[in-house]
Amino acid sequence: MTQTLKLLAAASAVALAGAAGAAELKMQTFLGANASTTKAFEAMAAQLNADTDGAVAITVLPGGSVVGAGETIDAINNGLLDGQYTAPSYFAGKDAALGVLGDTLAAYPDSATRDRWFTEGGGLDLARALYAKYDLYLVCPIYWPPEQIPSKVEIGSVADLNGIKMRAPGGLASDLLSRAGASLVTMGVGESVTAMETGVLDATDLANVALNVALGMHNQAKYSVLARHSMAVTEMSVSMDKWNALSAENQQKFEAACNAMSAELQTTLTAEDAAAEAQAKDELGVTFVAFGDADASKFRALTNDVWSDWGAKSADAQAVVDSHKAFMASIGLN
Repeated sequence: MTQTLKLLAAASAVALAGAAGAAELKMQTFLGANASTTKAFEAMAAQLNADTDGAVAITVLPGGSVVGAGETIDAINNGLLDGQYTAPSYFAGKDAALGVLGDTLAAYPDSATRDRWFTEGGGLDLARALYAKYDLYLVCPIYWPPEQIPSKVEIGSVADLNGIKMRAPGGLASDLLSRAGASLVTMGVGESVTAMETGVLDATDLANVALNVALGMHNQAKYSVLARHSMAVTEMSVSMDKWNALSAENQQKFEAACNAMSAELQTTLTAEDAAAEAQAKDELGVTFVAFGDADASKFRALTNDVWSDWGAKSADAQAVVDSHKAFMASIGLN
């Protein structure tokens, strides 16, 4: 081999070595470009790119920019996307186990306690095994705050939900609310704001306080109800092929960055909710109501009924249910 060929071969080897463990990832979020979650993801992507010397290059795409929220898994499998920052509950119609994974309803008193299931109760391994069936690697679960119900009428107990005309998105939370006697209507977020104003709806199942206020839900709804009816999981996951292309070191850096983003969002979203609650009280005259222990127990019992039905849909769904119940028992939530 001539000296020139040797140099070319050496250069090629270096280039291949540099390419090994590298990935360019197109990842879609579940909220818009201005959402705190999307901005946090953009900051994480930039930092991870720097920490890996460009080996992990993520393009953050706002929710709906490529496909709808319920279509991202298919888009990843088809090569349109490489990953997602989303909620498993969007795929409840595709897989009951993803529905059960995606919303633990009233099972836990708060998101932080529920998230211990991932770290202490074997939930992360279980979730990763489920995602692997769709050729996805679940990088980490990401903190999402408790959700509240904007309402035009006071709802102070589970019994008060009986007959309430309410917007709900479907899935497990809708199942729980219907068991409590709510009269549910499926409609989009924008439609529900108008429906609240015109009297078509009494209340709506939507999101956390800050997002509810930002969307104008409390222009008419003078109550915000913490019923713990929905406790959503959000997560970040990528194509298994893309994940396996990364070096072990860069995989560790990716997971660390994801977990750091989750911790940061817990602080950020909690502060935003507190500020939005103060604004809603002072400027909009909103009264905040929280279910007491007795009603929390009633909703937990109804959650078990929902779990029984959804667990029966598949072995994977039942495995998630059983795992949660075992962990809840271990921390005294019977």
